[in-house]
Parts: sequence; structure tokens; C-alpha cells
Amino acid sequence: MAESFDVIVVGAGHAGIEAALASARLGRRTLCVTMRLDRIGHLPCNCSIGGPAKGHMAREIDALGGQMGLTTDRAVTHIRRVGTGKGPAVQTVRAHVCKDLYPQLMQEVLASTLNLTVRAGEVRTVLYGPDGVTGVQVGDETIATRAVVLTTGTFLNGLCHEGKNKTVAARSGDAATAGLSAFLTQLGVRLRRFKTGTTPRIHRATIDYDRTETVDSEPDAGPFSFVNNALSPVHPLLPSWQTRTNETTHEIIQSNLGESAMYSGQIEGVGPRYCPSIEDKIVRFADKLSHPVWLEQETWDGPEVYVQGVSTSLPAAVQIDILRSIPGLENCEMLRPGYAVEYDMADPLQLLPTLMSKLLPGLFLAGQLNGTSGYEEAGGQGLVAGVNAARFAVGEPAWELSRHDSFIGVMIDDLVTKGVEDPYRMLTARAEHRLLLRHDNADARLTPVARDLGLCSETRWERFSRKQESIILGRSTLENTWFTPADNDALAAAGSSPIETKQSAFELMRRPELRLAGVERLRPLGLPTDPAVREQLELAAIYEGYIQRQERLAAQTRRLDGLRIPADWNYMTTGGLSYETREKLTRIRPTTVGQAGRIPGVRPSDIALLIGHLRGVVGAA
Repeated sequence: MAESFDVIVVGAGHAGIEAALASARLGRRTLCVTMRLDRIGHLPCNCSIGGPAKGHMAREIDALGGQMGLTTDRAVTHIRRVGTGKGPAVQTVRAHVCKDLYPQLMQEVLASTLNLTVRAGEVRTVLYGPDGVTGVQVGDETIATRAVVLTTGTFLNGLCHEGKNKTVAARSGDAATAGLSAFLTQLGVRLRRFKTGTTPRIHRATIDYDRTETVDSEPDAGPFSFVNNALSPVHPLLPSWQTRTNETTHEIIQSNLGESAMYSGQIEGVGPRYCPSIEDKIVRFADKLSHPVWLEQETWDGPEVYVQGVSTSLPAAVQIDILRSIPGLENCEMLRPGYAVEYDMADPLQLLPTLMSKLLPGLFLAGQLNGTSGYEEAGGQGLVAGVNAARFAVGEPAWELSRHDSFIGVMIDDLVTKGVEDPYRMLTARAEHRLLLRHDNADARLTPVARDLGLCSETRWERFSRKQESIILGRSTLENTWFTPADNDALAAAGSSPIETKQSAFELMRRPELRLAGVERLRPLGLPTDPAVREQLELAAIYEGYIQRQERLAAQTRRLDGLRIPADWNYMTTGGLSYETREKLTRIRPTTVGQAGRIPGVRPSDIALLIGHLRGVVGAA
């Protein structure tokens, strides 16, 4: 082998970027191989970063030292808060980014990162021996490595559909690849076909904006990166626009269902449940008279507008009829039709929580290849896989995120414990302790982890430390500032009820009519002016009881996750377990009792028996 690297990352989408950067930033000699250098960081579907649960993960990637949030803050074209009416556990932000600038910035970051080499090429297969991965074959060249991270997205046997037209491609303008599917099949990986899709693009000059609702940006929504005080867009923020489908739209779709690649039987792959095509919406929600459609400008100056909510695999001629039935789009020009793409994905039940394959030491899988959908899901997996590949390459212990400390941990645990039946999308409802996993406290949860791993810069750590010191000092001030019945006249003047015994400023903050600002009007406290610090103080006071309750529940489940199961444990000879439990535990090979208990179909009584057996073995030793 002519050359060697510690880690080789295959692909440079959102998963590949975070994997390659994490490995290189940990000091490993890293190679990132991608089919086209000009497609690094490409946004093949929408131009969005964040949104419900996805915004949480984007901030977690940032808190762990990843790149997505930093690049979003520079390339942002539109931003809004979401989930504002559903409490702090759900609230986050959603941004649009410039589809030209975002990849450009990512390419610049990769090119300037120490220990990272980026190369154009096609990885045909992964080479391995009895002890694990030994290298990859790129074209006719063989390159040695200890660890490989596959982040192939929709490229494995990708097939695009537009009506009855089929094109062998990973996405518009990108060739598919077949070699790695053959390698994975030979290895024993269970491959399945999944499907995703995208919407038509229309010319922004042909939209009648008077017939749409303008949705302005909220520049004070805050940055994605905890390193930044504010957004830093290259150009002024843009609005987006909302319109809706109608009965005419639905009639056009209904009468042309036979032309849809999905409904004509041409597509074998399973589509996303939570981001259905417009055809799917009309069939599955036949009682709805309309569906929302958002018009999102893809770049600051370019003509392309993304028609969010109209993902489709209908023929182009039908797509233009659909578009022109929607208010504001009656005279629109379609620049590119939507299409569906189906591709090979690998069963994530064959992965460890580190995202390393159970079948081959040193092989890691991340992103859409594992059955997920979305840029943020991919980025989170990429970072975890990149860290673990870097650690594996030099014999360091594996690192895991738990579902109790992050949405990324929830996602990975779901993947490797429950598997997927359709493209996985992160939802806040998937997290049992989501009040602990808020968008606003991702730094408190994960930046110390990044510090321990070696992914936290000194600048980030100094900023984080100052913030945490301010929060601690502020809370101490609030908890040690007392109000008594002598302050009742002041409370009445503030529109608040009297108190009968003394209460701290921290307790009074729970009153909706007061909150932090109201308490400060009653008595100057000299608290920090940093909005992020003040937000943490206020949330801590308002939700203290709920947070403590969730922390107790999380501690209980964390104890079960701390009870490891030996890798060679024989479930078939473990007395008392039901046959279904034995079969599932043998097939999935959970690493902890907590993970075993989350496998669908495994009985609680069997988990109690398993704990007894494990403790018996430990006691005997």
C-alpha cells in the first residue's frame, strides 16, 4: 500500500464533514474521499438547518465542537423560532442557509484543517483481515488505514424517479455507486431500500407575492453556535412566503396518481413517515382541504425558490399543473422538477452504540446509510462516528452518548436498539427527559464532554466557563435575596399577590407577572445582562420542580445503562428468559441492561431475571 492514514472517511456530506473534522481535530491523520470536491457540504434537498428537535441536535453538534452551527451562522438567509407555544423543551430555531455559500464555507474549513486531506475519488470497497479494517480501494489505488467511516447518503445503488422515468443516480447531477453495497452484503450487513424525495424549484421572479403571506425573519432568534453572540450573515436576512394547496390541487394529484413513481409500483423503497410526498398527503389525509406550502429562496441572489411541502415523484408536466393551481404560483416558471430517489441503507441493529459495525472492527457507519433522514441527524452521527474512529485507530476506549444527555444519544440508542422501518426523523417526543435536553442548555450538557474528548477550543472553553460562573453567581444571588411581608406594598404595586412568609427572589421569579425582570424592578440585584445567562436563571426557577423530577427518573435509568453486559453473554442458556427475549437479545446484542430493556418485545420480568444472573456472575467472581 503506497500510503496510509489513521482514519478514512468516505463521503463529504453533513455526516462526512463532521466525521472528518472530528477525527482530524483529535490529531489523527485523516483522509476524506468524496466523488466530487465541488459537492462537499451540498444541500441536495431543502436549505434548512434546525427546526423541531433538529435545532436541538444542531446545537448539540456545536456544543461538542462540530462545525454545522458555526457555518449556519455565517450562511443564514432566514431564521425563525419554532415551538414557541409548547414550552422550553420543544422550543428551538430553524434557519435557511444559502445553498451556494454554505458548501463554500464548509469546503474552506476542510481545506484549512490540520491533519485532514480531502481527495476526489470513488471508494470501491473496504479491505479487511482477521483483526478488522486494513484499508480501502480508491479507483485502482489501495490506501491503508485502521478505521473507515462510511457516510454514503443516498449513493449506494441510488435510483432517481420522475414519473415513469428512471435515472441511475444518487441525486440530481451525482452518479450512484454500487461497489460498497456489494462489500456490505458480502460482510453480512442486512441492506434494505429506503426512499426520499425533493420538491420542484421555481423562478422567484414568476411568483405573485401579493397572493402569499410574507413570513419575516427573526434576527433576534439568536445564533446556532454557542461561540457567537449573534448571527453574522454575509447579506441581510430574507423573508419566506406561505401559501396553501386547495381542492383543485388535490384533484390534479388524485387524477394522476397512476403516473406517480410511488403509486405506480416503480419504487420499492420505504419513504419517510414524517416528511411525506404531496401524493402521500393527499391519500393519507384525504379529509384535509388544503396543506401548507412554504416558498424558500435558496440563495441571496439566485432565481431558485424551494417549494417546501410539495415533494413529489409525479411527471414534470403534472408538477407544473400542480404548482399553477396554488395561489401565488399561477404563472410560475418551474426551473427543475421534483423527484424521488431510492437507495440502499444498512440495518442499524448491526451497529454498536459507538456506530461501529458489530461485524467488522474498525468499520463505522453514519448518516442516511443508517436509515435516518435530515442533515442534523447525519451530522450528529458523523461526529460520534468520527470521534470513535479516531479513538479506535490508536487503541483508545470507545465513547458513547446516552439518551439521558443528548438528542443525538436518543437517536443513536433508537437506531441500534429498535432499528428502523422507515427513514428515521428526530422528534422531541422520542426523548423521555426532554426538559433536561433543551435547545438552550446544550452547552452545559456537552461542552465539558467536548473538553474531555479534545474537541473544545480554548476560546469556546473560556466563553463557556464565564457563562457558567455567571449562572452560578446569579442563582446564588437570587436564592439569597429575601422578600418578607414588609414588601407586600411593592408586590401589590407590581400587580402581584402578597406573601405571608419570607420568600427568595428565586421563588418569586416563578410568578408569571414578575419573572426575572419584575423581581429586579422590586429590588436591584446587579445580575448579569447576558440574555443567555438570564434565560438559564429564569428557566431554572420556573421549572425547578419538573427538572428535579426528570433528573431523578434519568438517574434511575442511567443506573441500568451503567450495568454492562459481557459481549459474549449467552442468552440462550440464561435460565428463565422467554424465547422471544432470548432471540431478540441474541440478535441485537445490547451492551447494557438499560439498552436491553428498551428493545421492543423484551419483557420487564426478563430484564429483572437478567440483572439477577449478571449480579450472580459478578458475585461468584
